[in-house]
Amino acid sequence: MELLTWTPVLFTRHGFPRDEAGRPFLPGNALKEAIRSAVIYYYIKKDRDIETRVKKYLLGGKLNPNEVIDRITEIITDRYPVLSGLSVPERIPLSEGEVFETTAEVFDLKRWEEVETFKVEAFRGTVTLPISSPHLEKLKAAGHSFCEALVRMEMGMLRDHPLVEEFYRPLLNDMKKWEIPLRIGMWTETRYKGNLLFFWRIKEVRERLMAELKTDIRPKRVIFLPRERCTTGWCEIKL
Repeated sequence: MELLTWTPVLFTRHGFPRDEAGRPFLPGNALKEAIRSAVIYYYIKKDRDIETRVKKYLLGGKLNPNEVIDRITEIITDRYPVLSGLSVPERIPLSEGEVFETTAEVFDLKRWEEVETFKVEAFRGTVTLPISSPHLEKLKAAGHSFCEALVRMEMGMLRDHPLVEEFYRPLLNDMKKWEIPLRIGMWTETRYKGNLLFFWRIKEVRERLMAELKTDIRPKRVIFLPRERCTTGWCEIKL
């Protein structure tokens, strides 16, 4: 398999970790997190009972912000063990592509403005990806469902901003042909990234999360690369 970065991937503001020889790599946990986000969105959307159980949990007692995503994952994987048997290397070497320094902006989609600028390491290219899973077709469906929802959400907030026509619409059209789309690495500064995206239209859940966790369900602040004219982390696993 291969990991293809359609737009550059960031890991943290401090760049990518290095191995003992000083070579940069992407930690496997970044890939696992991206897969988990897709699975969460897909199965809450797909299964009404799962939606109800997750909603009940989010509207229940006091929420521990450090446990929310793990608990939601448990609710889903108790019924759909699609993350079982997933094997991802601890380190994904980036020697087959390019690691470069670029300028990044924290861009507020709702306000259409840059709120911060910083220098950061980015990666682009195609790398060999020795992963395996007995549930690849399900992960493919999850990846498409989640990533296409993210594109539509970001376009919806931008409305008639030029980025919609020059970047997002072509991205969405191309994405439909990808094998397993994923959003990897640091692409937003919203704490829960897109893990709670399904519930942003449900007023009672949205208000509870804002009151309890002090967070917006929608990842409205994304990382934009002005030189490359794109948002970050849009990737494809090619089988």
